[in-house]
Amino acid sequence: MSRAVGRRKVLGAAMVGHGVESYDFVIYGASATVIAKHFFPSGNPTLAILSTLAVYGLAFVVRPLGAAIFGSMGDRVGRRAALSAVVLIMAVSTAAIAVLPGYGTAGILAPLLLLCCRLAQGISMGAEYTSAASYVMEQAPPQRRGLWVSAVNSATFIGSAGAALALLGLQLVSPAAYADWTWRLAFLLGGLMALVGLYMRLRLEETETFRALESAGEVAARPVRETFRSWRLFLLLFTVFALLAVVVHNLLGYFPTYLVATVGLDEGTVLTAGVVALLACAGMCVLTGVLVDRLGRKPVLVAGVIFAVAGSVPAYVLAGGGTLLSTVGAELLLVLPAAVVGMSATIIAVEIVPPHIRATSTALAYNVAYAVFGGTAPLLGALLTAWLGRLAPGAYITVLAVVALVVVVVALPETRDRVLVVTGRSELDAVPDPARPTS
Repeated sequence: MSRAVGRRKVLGAAMVGHGVESYDFVIYGASATVIAKHFFPSGNPTLAILSTLAVYGLAFVVRPLGAAIFGSMGDRVGRRAALSAVVLIMAVSTAAIAVLPGYGTAGILAPLLLLCCRLAQGISMGAEYTSAASYVMEQAPPQRRGLWVSAVNSATFIGSAGAALALLGLQLVSPAAYADWTWRLAFLLGGLMALVGLYMRLRLEETETFRALESAGEVAARPVRETFRSWRLFLLLFTVFALLAVVVHNLLGYFPTYLVATVGLDEGTVLTAGVVALLACAGMCVLTGVLVDRLGRKPVLVAGVIFAVAGSVPAYVLAGGGTLLSTVGAELLLVLPAAVVGMSATIIAVEIVPPHIRATSTALAYNVAYAVFGGTAPLLGALLTAWLGRLAPGAYITVLAVVALVVVVVALPETRDRVLVVTGRSELDAVPDPARPTS
């Protein structure tokens, strides 16, 4: 197999697998209003929506467990094995939601079964994104690591856009049938697509980095323990990922519900705006990947955090316009920091962590942050809106972004010129990259 074909295979499997995982995880939030009607008592619509968002958030509680289990698998058994296991779990749990009985049929058992499926999705997502990013980064040419990882990051939003597009298509075919049962087809499709991702990942080879660690006898015996020994690095990554979690899951998990329940838009308009914004975000991820390779990781990340500070409240102001155009504009103000912060923070994380605990450490930092801030973003957004008004969720993002900006500027190092020379645990020695001229 030629190197070019091998590289396309790596990127294809990572992107397809992660795109499908994102589709499967996000489609729950995108269909929250219809899920609320089927799985919770119908007497109090507001309580039903809050219950649905609470189940959305509980999936994040178990994500650190998935990070510990499958991050450790990635560091002890291999990156490929972990990537294959998580996509299999996602396939089964997503397809299961498609066939669950509703509250009218099964009573209290219906939301309990929904919660079980959602928790399985959360465990699966616990090591998906950072494991895929680590795998791709370890296979990438040194001068294009940012661009390669941006492909994985863009798949997050392509998969999310696919979820919104699937629901929109089902609504357009028959709104009545969608409200009744065809929404289930979107979950069934997600399960089937995940099996395709599994097939592609099973055909991948292990990375040279992991094979070198095996040959040197330097595979971590207790990667979780070693991760928390490096607690300063963990807290640094946690802070950056906390902002990313709030921005992304405010956008994906709460904003669609906010636009329907608070602004009063119809679901078709909301889904259409979401597709446009998420596809634009995927493109921004790739552009960010080019920029971090040319300008450095840290300045691009700083710019992304500033976008979050400046644009979050205006996004909620613009959302109040109640039109398709204003909704797209509002979502673009939110997806810009999501793309720039997500891409630049991820490449820094997978470059800065030592290779023998890379899968575990990045997965835990990412998912603990997502458990605390991502899973609570939709529910907290709804509560803040009810208590303090329509602009409160945007103000919440702004406050977190200011804190993250201070941490990034003061404490985060630049990692662009680190060469990944596999010499056991000294792989991440900061050696200038000979392929890139020094400034």
